[in-house]
Amino acid sequence: MPQLMTVRVHEKQGRPFRIWIPVLPVLLLLSPLLILAVLLLALVGLARGRNPIRAFTGTWWLITGLRGLEVDVVEDRTAVRISIT
Repeated sequence: MPQLMTVRVHEKQGRPFRIWIPVLPVLLLLSPLLILAVLLLALVGLARGRNPIRAFTGTWWLITGLRGLEVDVVEDRTAVRISIT
């Protein structure tokens, strides 16, 4: 599971800005909302005839596979890099 998300913003005229976001504490803070979302998605999946366990397993594999992801966005004078480790 990813542990840290780093966001770097660099503007040509200014100093670079970097912020580190620990993933686990954020998930713990949002856990009440996540539990409600999981229950709602399970009910919707069952109503549509889908297997919610298979959907949750796929979501878990997606989240755990995010480690090492890097996204670079460059626009005119600003560059943003998001990396998940």
